[in-house]
Amino acid sequence: MALYTVLTPEQIAEALRRFGLPAPDRVLPEPKGSVNTNFHVWAGGTRYFLRLSEGKTEADVLFEAEVQRYLHGARFPVAALLPAVDGRPYVPVAGKPALLFAYAPGEEISREAADPRRCQRVGEQLGHLHDLAGGFAVERPNPYAPARVKRWLAQLDPDGGGDPEVAAALPMLREEMGRAERLPSAPRGLLHGDLFIDNVLWVGDRVSAILDWEMSCVDPFAYDLGVAVNAWCYTERYVPERAAALAEGYRSRRKIEAATVDALFAWTCYGALRFTASRIHAFHLAGLGEDRLAWKDWRRYRDRLAALRAMGPDGLLAMLGL
Repeated sequence: MALYTVLTPEQIAEALRRFGLPAPDRVLPEPKGSVNTNFHVWAGGTRYFLRLSEGKTEADVLFEAEVQRYLHGARFPVAALLPAVDGRPYVPVAGKPALLFAYAPGEEISREAADPRRCQRVGEQLGHLHDLAGGFAVERPNPYAPARVKRWLAQLDPDGGGDPEVAAALPMLREEMGRAERLPSAPRGLLHGDLFIDNVLWVGDRVSAILDWEMSCVDPFAYDLGVAVNAWCYTERYVPERAAALAEGYRSRRKIEAATVDALFAWTCYGALRFTASRIHAFHLAGLGEDRLAWKDWRRYRDRLAALRAMGPDGLLAMLGL
């Protein structure tokens, strides 16, 4: 999330009208994240979340809407997507599709608060999601597949975009990119694709909502597991207790196939590479002020990738208890 497109009060009011709502009582821009433009809005005494999808095709938006519909019907903890008056899941605003979500109660937690107990709960939800994937028939390739990451890295040649620290990381990133072009096949299905700490809301120790499904796709389950391990099980280093708890929670809801275990190291490394590159692209080189984009440090994912390469496949599986 970010604030790439500045909307006027009139544009926001018109968007809400198309969703059958009155003009807003209050609007609060949300600068966190990197993908879309977002607003918290209050209308008719009720709170909503308005998201302007940046750089998305209609097919992208319709796929996400179908994911939300399917998971909400399966009682998976997602925020309800509200239809427009004409029945579509979005309305055009400033030439871009806008989606409106019901407010999801709950609180974000800090990275420090993501203890083993909460990692286990997240693992349970991820296992539940992948178990539900068998009933989801719509296809969408990963929008952040290796070809896109390769283009981002190519834009940094030859000197890291003029940043010496980025330039110093490029040899490792290029080498890992070569490996990512030969990622192993593995069981696949519906993924979240971005299961970060700030995409999960909590009421006490219970997951109340999992947010931000715009990166959802159909790809190997090993990728989703790898993203979750990188997001939840690393502070200044990987924390084995968190990793083992996440894997235990996952296996309490769904068996991990042998092929997924075999592919997990490669896909976890790819996740670290992908988020290193995307953070350089979206944050380090964005040129937006902190009032419009909450900056995230690309070096933290560089460090994850380096740590994974040092521990190797056996080290990762041992940390997870697999």
